[in-house]
Amino acid sequence: MKHVFSVLSVTCIAFFTIFLSTTNTGCKKGDDGAKGDTGTANVMYSSWLDVNFDPAVNTAGDTVAWTAEITAPKITKTILDSGTVKVYLNAGTAASPAIFPLPIADFYYALTGVENLNLYFTVGTINLYATQDASTFTSSGAKSWQYRYVIIPGGVHTGRSAVNWNNYEAVKDFYNIPD
Repeated sequence: MKHVFSVLSVTCIAFFTIFLSTTNTGCKKGDDGAKGDTGTANVMYSSWLDVNFDPAVNTAGDTVAWTAEITAPKITKTILDSGTVKVYLNAGTAASPAIFPLPIADFYYALTGVENLNLYFTVGTINLYATQDASTFTSSGAKSWQYRYVIIPGGVHTGRSAVNWNNYEAVKDFYNIPD
């Protein structure tokens, strides 16, 4: 009886396999669409921004730090909870960039002239604080010390080795961010 049942099972499976492979199910491969432009997926970024720092003064009247805010309405609670926000400083000019990822610590002093330039994020705002005035300025008609932020939503997975966040050129190339 076991033998008859096994043969019957194998025969049924073979029959249904042949039947399904020869039956037209009405499915067909669709046409390939046109190739789209290379884009930045869900990545958002600002233009290069002019930022003005204000002195933070203690009760004795001494300047203890310099502070600034960048309004960034796309920084939502969801972005803060699961995304990434990077901020870059162009200490050079548009024609001759010298771009640094923030924060800047003491070892950058010789290059930027600022001992420390730190930041933190709140909903809609990038908060900056520095040990010296890190405001945007114009010299010989060229702006220096401009800031740009890049927002990557949590749904855009890059993997740990996909991009070097401390290299602005790598981030710009990876996400196709224009100058």
